Amino acid sequence: MTTAEVVAQILGAAGILVFIILYQFDNMKGVLKAKMVMDVLWAAHYLLLGASSAFAINLICLVRELVFINGDKRFFKSRVWLWIFIAFNLVSAAITWKGYYSIFPALASSLATVSFRQKNIKTARVIGVTNNILMFTYDIFVGSYMGLIGETLAFASVVIAIFRNINRRASV
Repeated sequence: MTTAEVVAQILGAAGILVFIILYQFDNMKGVLKAKMVMDVLWAAHYLLLGASSAFAINLICLVRELVFINGDKRFFKSRVWLWIFIAFNLVSAAITWKGYYSIFPALASSLATVSFRQKNIKTARVIGVTNNILMFTYDIFVGSYMGLIGETLAFASVVIAIFRNINRRASV
């Protein structure tokens, strides 16, 4: 493993740690600021691995989080932002194309953007599982060991939430 690959995996591990604490903040702005830190860590991780599709998507996500942080301002409330970010995601996949797997980060980010804009937690969980599968597959292709670990942890978290919610409804 090269020095760049080792540093990439360390940055990925830091990204996982930020993900673990992400939802411990008391407000959405705190969550989004932590998500921005996570975006920078994952962008650097993927850049060092030469995974240009995920690198570009994480930069787009960084901008997306800035828009969502400012969502209380009239300019940023527009539904147009949803379509702008989906378009950016798809264009970035075309520009960074290395094979069919290059579309996976763009699809995952587009689905996440839709998830952030809607209010249905069940839909968000299904989107989360879909994103985990897309990014897990991408991480296999680009050699992102920390990405594989992070997606496995995220997948487990979503599945636990789904089953916990099913059990909660069954006991009512």
